[in-house]
Amino acid sequence: MADYSYRSNRQPKSKSGSRIFLFLVLLVIIAALGIFSFTQYLAIQSLQSDLELFRENLNQVETENQQLRQRYDDIIEENEKLREENHMLRSSTIINHGNRDTNKVAITIDDGAGPELINQTLAHLRDYDVKATFFPMGSWVERYPEIWQQAIEDGHELGNHTYNHAFLTTISEDRVREELTHWQEAVDEALGYNYKTLFFRPPGMDGFTSINSNKTKQLQEIIANKGMFPILWDIELVYALRNESYTTARVTEHVLANARGGSIVLLHFTHIDIAALPAILSGLRNRGLEPCSLSELLLVDFKL
Repeated sequence: MADYSYRSNRQPKSKSGSRIFLFLVLLVIIAALGIFSFTQYLAIQSLQSDLELFRENLNQVETENQQLRQRYDDIIEENEKLREENHMLRSSTIINHGNRDTNKVAITIDDGAGPELINQTLAHLRDYDVKATFFPMGSWVERYPEIWQQAIEDGHELGNHTYNHAFLTTISEDRVREELTHWQEAVDEALGYNYKTLFFRPPGMDGFTSINSNKTKQLQEIIANKGMFPILWDIELVYALRNESYTTARVTEHVLANARGGSIVLLHFTHIDIAALPAILSGLRNRGLEPCSLSELLLVDFKL
């Protein structure tokens, strides 16, 4: 009986301890859940704050994008106006010379020749550290591409002179376009890239002897659509010396007697003209004039 009474008295104490333990476990679980819930609440608050900031940034980016789209549209419109103005400038401008207030004189050489004469020309220009503008026929460029590659490497520039030296008033407008295009294709093929020129020289000045004629205006429009200016000259030799002996000395004398600031000198790839080149270059400098390319002479005046 004594043992039974003892066990009866001890059983409630064991149950009480279990309840306390369970209560403590529940408290721990509740506390953990509370902490977890609180951290989740903080995380949600932080996420909501980040989302709000993201929305603000997104709205700002959208606003900036709208501003950029408007600026882009404005630039497109400005470029269209500039292209139209440049087209109008090109289609209404025929260049005979540059600014007379400069001491620069452009050296331009037309048509083409074999490698020997072109190399001689490049050597003379190299000796005097002068850059020139060449107007070769496309067929000559096609025939001797390495020579014209060397000319470009030396810092000279090329201008369109048609593919076959076509006289423009004797062919249709479509043929004129073909001549310009074929020249461009020949030069691009020779150089290995798309070469850009601003300059076109009409063979024999054909179509540009009377600048107010309808034919001239038609040709100017075609040339302008190709992004070029017609380039003539104020010093040439073939017609000026047609009634005289055409010698190296006379060529040199004529150029030096007539050259002034802004002049454009027209030479040709002939033995006489190229032989006169060193004396022309040194003679111009002795007179305080600086021989140069068309770009050096003209691009200070024309904003393209």
